[in-house]
Amino acid sequence: MSELTNDTQRLEHMHIESTNRLNTIMDNWCNQFSTNYQEGKMRSSRGNDIETFVSETINIFGRIFNKNLVAIKGASDKKALTLTVNGKEITKYHQVDIHVYLDNRFIAIIECKAYLDSCYYVRACDDFKLFRKFGYSIKNYIFTLENSIDDETKHFTDHVSDYICDEVFCMLDGKRSPSKPIYDSQFKKIINANNLTHFIDTLYRLCSTSDE
Repeated sequence: MSELTNDTQRLEHMHIESTNRLNTIMDNWCNQFSTNYQEGKMRSSRGNDIETFVSETINIFGRIFNKNLVAIKGASDKKALTLTVNGKEITKYHQVDIHVYLDNRFIAIIECKAYLDSCYYVRACDDFKLFRKFGYSIKNYIFTLENSIDDETKHFTDHVSDYICDEVFCMLDGKRSPSKPIYDSQFKKIINANNLTHFIDTLYRLCSTSDE
């Protein structure tokens, strides 16, 4: 990447490269699932693909910007949360989809969804609150393709969860429609370039803020 001489060029490169990768993932879903799919297999594949996209985006960002920024899938990085009840220690091992480290410091977590509905949002906020309850001072994000939660419900959840979620990054416009699945080629949506750019720019700011 020697030709990328400044941060503006690096960011532009990341925006284009990430858009191309996400678009390829969605094209692959249409090729695999438009006419013949098993619901469980399709759902699992999409979930894994989104997690992989997010983790790869973060790791590519680290390499391009010469940052020790690393994304790890939470299933391999569970945190031991321990409390004592009646003199007995109780431990729960807790994680979300993606854990983010900068210079070996745990700085952020990202929950990844093909679509975000109210129950998914409540659960994500509960997971975020559990980390905070046990002393973790980290950023809490959600990365989703489609939105399926109305504004009033989200505002209510934000209020009762003390606004624990720092930001939701939604890549596709319009509410999710079960009758028009985006893995069907006739209903595939265009990636919102501004929203994906905002996600990349947030990584940039996260690194800059954490370096201070």
